[in-house]
Amino acid sequence: MKIDFKQHDVSHGFSTILMVITLMVVGLVLLIGFNLLITSWQKAILMESQYYQRFNQASSSLAWAINQNWPAPKAHWHCMTEPTYQLKACIKQSLLKVDEYVLVRGEAKDEDFYLYTLAHFDNNRLIVKKGHWLDYCPEKKAIYCE
Repeated sequence: MKIDFKQHDVSHGFSTILMVITLMVVGLVLLIGFNLLITSWQKAILMESQYYQRFNQASSSLAWAINQNWPAPKAHWHCMTEPTYQLKACIKQSLLKVDEYVLVRGEAKDEDFYLYTLAHFDNNRLIVKKGHWLDYCPEKKAIYCE
């Protein structure tokens, strides 16, 4: 009976270990990539959610302002607030030469987010026509809207 003693090759299992390590590195890179992607999506969703909250509050402020009794508009802003829903709206005489417009600004609370509309003033009430809603200041210079 002949016994064959072969030397054990140390490098024989090295390729398996190298393959496992390679697969783990590829998996880790994929997980990090997906994590970065999800994080960026979360930031985008948060920013969009905050935008819509500010937009809705400013829009509500404009809608509330239209139903209030206002003093005659002047060259400077006159503001009114509604504390329950934290609405704030302001009016002033517009500098536009087209018509005798009143500039109405709805504000989001604690933010520099404004929506505007052009209205006419009649008996302490604001009369808004369709199509006069704006998300930017209609005055020729932005300083006139501050």
